[in-house]
Amino acid sequence: MTTDPAHPNVTLRLYSDSDWESVRSFVLSRWGSGHSMADRRLFDWQFRGFGPVKEVIRPILLLLDGTVAGFRGLIPGLYQVPFPEGMRLLPGASLAMWMLLPELRGLGLGRAMHAEAERLCPVLTGAGSNPRTSVPIYLENGFQLLEAMNRFTAALDSASCRERFGERASLLPALPPGGTGEPLCPSGADPAFLAAVWKSSAYGAGFFSLFRDEEFWRWRILESPGFRYHVFVDPDGSGFLTARTERFVDPPGEGGVLRLIDLVPANPLTWNGAEDPGFRRFLGRGLAWARESGCIAADYHCSGGMFNDLLQRAGFVLEAQGPGAGPPPLPRVFNGGLGDERPINALARAPVPVSFERSCMVKSDNDMDRPRRLDDNGQVVY
Repeated sequence: MTTDPAHPNVTLRLYSDSDWESVRSFVLSRWGSGHSMADRRLFDWQFRGFGPVKEVIRPILLLLDGTVAGFRGLIPGLYQVPFPEGMRLLPGASLAMWMLLPELRGLGLGRAMHAEAERLCPVLTGAGSNPRTSVPIYLENGFQLLEAMNRFTAALDSASCRERFGERASLLPALPPGGTGEPLCPSGADPAFLAAVWKSSAYGAGFFSLFRDEEFWRWRILESPGFRYHVFVDPDGSGFLTARTERFVDPPGEGGVLRLIDLVPANPLTWNGAEDPGFRRFLGRGLAWARESGCIAADYHCSGGMFNDLLQRAGFVLEAQGPGAGPPPLPRVFNGGLGDERPINALARAPVPVSFERSCMVKSDNDMDRPRRLDDNGQVVY
């Protein structure tokens, strides 16, 4: 616990399970009654994270006279970081949720919470940060910013895409019937197998990323209490991928989108942009399953460009970014969106500079891929 000499009634300390009710009240008061992090199952899961220091790296609370008045969320993790002399594994965290009571702003207390996060974490990352509020503070503190992750979109059913999303969806080429190959169903997944493939291919390829070990796959994909993730494993050995199906809630039960999360080719050269026909065929088989399951589109986010050619050969289109780009072919939020959602940005701070082109930060690295709305019974709506 630390106390600011300029504000003796203010203390900073790490969250513990006994703080839950106080933190839940703070979340409800500052983020609104429908916020999914007011559900303890989801809160405990998200901030559990993984890695050897997950008991040391926890969300930071700011207490005013013993009452929660600020929250700096940290999701602990383990990162693979390329140094000039080779790869290293370093503990760190992803930044998620940062709030301070309005009457305490301007006193340096929010920055004090963030300084504590930097003290705890050799590596810090973020995604979807507000460019008007938190991003300037991150940049002042040595973070590197990628203004928008690469987002790839594909139409699995062109007519249905145009009907639901309008003529902008016609910018996506139609995938030829049967061109994606025989549908491949999701399969049961052994986290040890997933970790072994990652270590032998992705770690060896030498880029910045979360180090997806066995604990990671168990926590983030297999034990998620919110979304049900699918794992597809290529029986021919080209690699695996993870994804989830997001069904449209309006109207309910009519179609959905395959949200690709992790693409993990088994060949280390694929991570460096080499052509990989086997993995492309495997991806096509997963898309064929999604189309048969009622998905009309698919998308994928990644900070780096290692899969640009592979995805475009598989029928995806890279979303245009920046001023004058116009609306994307598919909306960035499929349920509950307002129609003007920003692209997902990415931030990183490590002991050595991070090349975003040589990085693999995806939609699930932060809190960009968790439930956003629950019903009155605590069940996920979207």
